[in-house]
Amino acid sequence: MRHSSKWPGKGKKLSDAISSNEKVSLCAVIGSGGHTGEMSILLSQLNSDLFSPRHYIIAETDKMGIDKIMEVEKGLYSKQKNRSMKAEETFTVTKIPRSREVGQSYFSSIFTTLWAIIKSVIAVWKIKPDIVLCNGPGTCIPICLIAYFFDLIRLRNTRIIFVESVCRVKSLSLSGKILYTFRIADIFLVQWEDLVKIYPRADYIGILN
Repeated sequence: MRHSSKWPGKGKKLSDAISSNEKVSLCAVIGSGGHTGEMSILLSQLNSDLFSPRHYIIAETDKMGIDKIMEVEKGLYSKQKNRSMKAEETFTVTKIPRSREVGQSYFSSIFTTLWAIIKSVIAVWKIKPDIVLCNGPGTCIPICLIAYFFDLIRLRNTRIIFVESVCRVKSLSLSGKILYTFRIADIFLVQWEDLVKIYPRADYIGILN
């Protein structure tokens, strides 16, 4: 196990933090299309007082993602008991470049991928998340790998939670396969029970709604 026994924060495990209402810093990687919709469902069910601050990472070209984040945050702030902080102080949005855009040549994508990795390193280091939550967009891979690496060498202490898309009924997405196979994700959740038979380290949570 790569994590220290004390997490998150100073001297507490996650279960202790939740039971004592200690705040947990959350980083959510926002994708596009269906990924954004599913992540919105996940985020809307959070305890906004516990999971604070919330940090969102999206691709620079994802305009819909920003709208969804604002919609989710509006709902979370309405449930928040502690109103000592303004709504805009409870979350941040960080934009990073995509590794490869649709139609981009593979040669030029080498350079854009390197740039995306550099920006991801800066983002993760600055955010210092206790939890990274993602559900499949390609943007999540460099973020998860960097968070994993920082955790591995004890520069940070971060849990990575991956929720596979509802579209994946019989097999995992490419992002899911990478995070599952190389044991990058600490918690790996699927929405179809048949996937647990194929991937026994995954946990079945049912359909998000």
